[in-house]
Amino acid sequence: MNFQKPFVFIIISLLLLLYFSNIIQSYPNERIFSLKEFLRLRCSLNLNEQVIITWKGSVYLHLYQMEVDHIFDIIGMNIARCLNDSNNHQIILTSRETQLYIDANTGEKLNKWTNPYTGNIVSVIHVANDPVQSTISTDKFSIKGYLTSENQIVLPIDVNLFYPNPLFENETLRYYSKEKFYQAGEYFKFFTTLNQIINENLTQVNQMDLSWTRISPILPWMNMSTQYNGTLVFSAQGTKISSLTQIDQVLFKEIFNRIPIYENAPNCQLNTSSETSWTYFKKYFSEYLSNIQEFPIPKSKEDIPCIHD
Repeated sequence: MNFQKPFVFIIISLLLLLYFSNIIQSYPNERIFSLKEFLRLRCSLNLNEQVIITWKGSVYLHLYQMEVDHIFDIIGMNIARCLNDSNNHQIILTSRETQLYIDANTGEKLNKWTNPYTGNIVSVIHVANDPVQSTISTDKFSIKGYLTSENQIVLPIDVNLFYPNPLFENETLRYYSKEKFYQAGEYFKFFTTLNQIINENLTQVNQMDLSWTRISPILPWMNMSTQYNGTLVFSAQGTKISSLTQIDQVLFKEIFNRIPIYENAPNCQLNTSSETSWTYFKKYFSEYLSNIQEFPIPKSKEDIPCIHD
């Protein structure tokens, strides 16, 4: 009998199995990314360039010991640029961000929302954060990412938030947001290719996708904070785009017709703290109570001065 062919077949099979096992075990590999690489991913090394990301997803209400409820959907965008503050050894990420709450059944923007738990009909205050700003130290910056295949990478960024609730000190506003501290978390994963993020000829990557999960208190405009103990979970996915015309038409029309300032990122660091849904609610509380104001509040021009050196 000839045992040579079966023997060779077994050897080759074992070698192939060992080879593919090593590939599987080798990913995901940790990789440390530099500041330049991160800026190429999130914004641009060219200060004249701005970067747009957009996302879609769903919002779920978790009330204590009650079934989870899919309460509405979301469509959002962020338009950003990175500025080099060499005097303070930092990069300034300055942006504008808007997000609409969408009827999960019709796909239309929600202006009024009937709270299924309280029966109240409330005005919907959409996200209109102008600006959203943060700083990145240029001293010894590094960020851990993962090589998930030979050329695919993922950079996870976890942001846990805990600071005084801007509504708590006001007895009237506290009714809409009862917690002394704002406690939330934003969990991002950015996906791109290794050959783009390390390419010295690129000021920014051409392709980037993302996933986003947010855990937060019940939104003030939902008007149920004092009656229920609950948490909102935002689950979304998004991508980088080259033009606002690529955004979902519902959001595009909103920007074009009502808040055209969101067509561009700030061209400087604005002399203000970042806007949030909680500070925006405080700012426009009387408009919210009127029950006739449509949100977001129309805005076409910047009314906040720059921080000058």
